[in-house]
Amino acid sequence: MYPQEESHKTRIILASASPRRKKIFEDLGLYFEVMEPDGGLEESSGDPVNTAVGNSIIKAKDVSASLAAREKIRYLVSGFDTIVYLGKKILGKPGNAEEAYSFIQTLSGRSHRVVTGICIIDSINGRQLTGHEISQVEFRDLEPPEIRQYLKREYVLDKAGAYNIAGPGALLVKKVRGCMFNIIGVPVFRYAGLLEKFDYKILYHSKE
Repeated sequence: MYPQEESHKTRIILASASPRRKKIFEDLGLYFEVMEPDGGLEESSGDPVNTAVGNSIIKAKDVSASLAAREKIRYLVSGFDTIVYLGKKILGKPGNAEEAYSFIQTLSGRSHRVVTGICIIDSINGRQLTGHEISQVEFRDLEPPEIRQYLKREYVLDKAGAYNIAGPGALLVKKVRGCMFNIIGVPVFRYAGLLEKFDYKILYHSKE
């Protein structure tokens, strides 16, 4: 069992600046704090899965290192990194509007994959667990005016692959296979499973 009196002793820290991840955590009813990792930490190994997991580790470790000891509170620092890739080509966050257009044009009418890496670190003992989830997304055939109109409607320079499936970007998509939450940035089922390995069950610890 996960007694109610223990719920105040463990807190989640979301090591991310993403408003989409924050929204998922809120919808799950989690007790959590947001702490943004230091910028400019991400790196690429050339392999999408290894890169996503590696970056999630970097983010979680960065926030863990900045934590001050707080009596009777155990933090599960949770880092995530989401990568869009076509074949072995990684489509990161576009640097400008032209690159964003190029990304979406490249994805038009094709299937691509989205991987999110997860790293959880226990602030008490330093225990670290990692995992990842992969989903497949198929875009519609898009006309150039549609792409331009989408880019007018949504800011995408902070989004991997230059689209947000939780926003107007859903109109670009024909089909999804796998976890939708993974594409947004938090693979809920995979994350919940990792939390359970720390004896933390969301339904027992979340807000009523």
